[in-house]
Amino acid sequence: MKDEVRQALERAQALRALARAFGPPDDRGRLQIELGALGARACEPLAGAIAQALAALSAAPPDLADAYERLFGGRGGIPIRESAYADGRVVAPTELADVRGFLRAFGLEESGALADHLASECELASALALKEGWARSQGWIERAEIARDAYERLLADHLLRWAPRFAGNVRGAEAPPFYVAAAAALDAFLAEEAERLGLEAGRGGMPAPLSDEAGCGGCPAVCADTQG
Repeated sequence: MKDEVRQALERAQALRALARAFGPPDDRGRLQIELGALGARACEPLAGAIAQALAALSAAPPDLADAYERLFGGRGGIPIRESAYADGRVVAPTELADVRGFLRAFGLEESGALADHLASECELASALALKEGWARSQGWIERAEIARDAYERLLADHLLRWAPRFAGNVRGAEAPPFYVAAAAALDAFLAEEAERLGLEAGRGGMPAPLSDEAGCGGCPAVCADTQG
């Protein structure tokens, strides 16, 4: 049980760091701390990618926010929202609405970036992993299983469908070294999770509605900051 709690909390921390890496770079110090904590627990190839990201972050110019906007904002940039990677044959893409369904089911709120932004989806996955770890630490097995299942479905039906392609686009572009290394870290983490869970990118079908019992009462997740 203790191992399951620790592993869930480590996944939460890893996803929180990745969310910070691909959110607007408004707090470089906190980003360095969170990436450093992730790298201390990671194995290769994730550990190497994080080390490169930290080195690049230390050497990055003060105007990293401008680089972020040029790379991910506006026309000509690399799309950083899942909806941009939706099947063009679908008349009304449902990705954004489905991620919002996850938020509602767990009593979380959309604020700041839209729910299908990469940073938002990583924050949501982090919150679900934290809820699982908290529930297991309290002996709430059913609630832990609900959070774990939702986490797996979020990865299978969302992050694993488009984030590896996004990471490949960043690594293949003339992007600042920090974002190239952060994309490598994202790719490595998702590959590890896919192998651990036996998941594959591009799994078809939409998920069934989430249970009304999804919320984990007393979980310490900072829900109002989920999209931070």
